[in-house]
Amino acid sequence: MTVAAAADWESRYRDGATGWERPGLNDAYLRWRANGLLTPCRILIPGGGRSSEPLAMAESGFDVTVVDLAESAVAAQRARLEHLHVRARVELANLLEWEASAPFAAVYDQTCLCALPPAAWPEYAERLHRWLAPGGILFALFMQTHSAGGPPFHCSISAMRALFPAERWVWPERLETKVPHPSGLTEQPVVLRRV
Repeated sequence: MTVAAAADWESRYRDGATGWERPGLNDAYLRWRANGLLTPCRILIPGGGRSSEPLAMAESGFDVTVVDLAESAVAAQRARLEHLHVRARVELANLLEWEASAPFAAVYDQTCLCALPPAAWPEYAERLHRWLAPGGILFALFMQTHSAGGPPFHCSISAMRALFPAERWVWPERLETKVPHPSGLTEQPVVLRRV
């Protein structure tokens, strides 16, 4: 991802062109918490923007790291977390250059993959694999736009199975119910375990 891409995301926040944002917690996140799949651990939230999940996780005892490349989103997350005195790290960085200091037990990817151009997906998937400890879990929401172009880019399940192959990731036997997005699109929740 280039510096121009970073400036584009920053301009979207500045201009209020943030149709990917939700007014609250994602239904899939709430389901994963309720059914015990997503429990307190050391977790990475790539491209976390101004989402509500980092605060909810930090308040629930997760060791949270958020990485985003838009300065205003990072500032907003930091301000929210510091105001409520919860511990979490929020880093300003390009995820295609950023390296973790140690592997994570989980990654929560709500909007990052679908925001990246598909040409960057293989490198990003490689980084996800590297950021997770063996047996670590990727909580992903694959955007379903069923149209060309983006962002968000359509994350077809066939493309995701190719991007996250069975030799490196354990897929669930069946997919969960899709989650409606405020934009009118849907997201396909998938929990993958790193081999």
